[in-house]
Amino acid sequence: MGGLLVVVIIIVLAGAIAYVGDRVGHQVGRKRLTLFGLRPKYTSTIVAVGTGMLIALIVTLGALAASSYVRTAFFRLGTLTGRINELQAQALSQEKELQQTRSGLLAVPKFTLIANTYWTFDLAKSDDDQLADFSHFFDTVVRTANQQLTTPAIGLRPYTDTASEPKIRAKELLLMQQARAQTSDPHAAILFLPVAYQNLFRGEVISFSFQFFEDKLLASAGETLASIDVNGGTPNVNIAALVARADQNLVAREYPPQFLYPPLINSAQVQAVTSQLPHLRGKYRLTAKTPIDLYPHVGPFGIDVELEPAR
Repeated sequence: MGGLLVVVIIIVLAGAIAYVGDRVGHQVGRKRLTLFGLRPKYTSTIVAVGTGMLIALIVTLGALAASSYVRTAFFRLGTLTGRINELQAQALSQEKELQQTRSGLLAVPKFTLIANTYWTFDLAKSDDDQLADFSHFFDTVVRTANQQLTTPAIGLRPYTDTASEPKIRAKELLLMQQARAQTSDPHAAILFLPVAYQNLFRGEVISFSFQFFEDKLLASAGETLASIDVNGGTPNVNIAALVARADQNLVAREYPPQFLYPPLINSAQVQAVTSQLPHLRGKYRLTAKTPIDLYPHVGPFGIDVELEPAR
């Protein structure tokens, strides 16, 4: 409806401009005014056209000043068209990946660990002193991934590059430089994890990259990671919602998301909560807590679940 209204407004404005230009030209012709020594007939034509152009310019400038949509249409239309084409291409690519996933061809989802190992980069030491350790870690990742992901059940093809190749050593040095540039503490320890940087489908060659996380204390033992309010007498407890909030909290603190799934919940505590709550009255708070000091290098960890009266 908005588009139709704009078309109607443009038609009305065009008619108004034509009418005003005609009336101005008519008046100039009646008064037999001249411009630059031209005959009155030509002068009236020039004035009519000029008046219409001036009104159109004023309307255009007014529209540009009043509406960001108009400014976008005038000055960023080419950029928007390119962006739309890019997004359409991405949508087609994602649809293709989705179809492959539904067909059972997805072997390793994006950002999944491709090897259950990590390396700690010490910013207090030089890159050259740690390059050999990084190279050993790289080759370990390749060996482990090739052993685990090229089986008939998964169906990927082996990765063939080694850390001794110049291009790989250059990538390792670049990654260490990026980790230094993105970390404010020059004495921090950085955890490197090998992950699939894109969805890997059966028949494809193994490919991976490294995500890095500052290995610092993110939550102390006993700290509440998330909580939800529940009513006594409720027959069902939404533990999944509680865990999802805890996961969101930890990801916001830059905990590796690869270590959050599947969640390791204290099943005995969950059973105790679900058996108690239907017999209680009043308002309670269900909390998810970490039983240990939580650093990224801890990896997957258990979550304690507690029920306490709401305050």
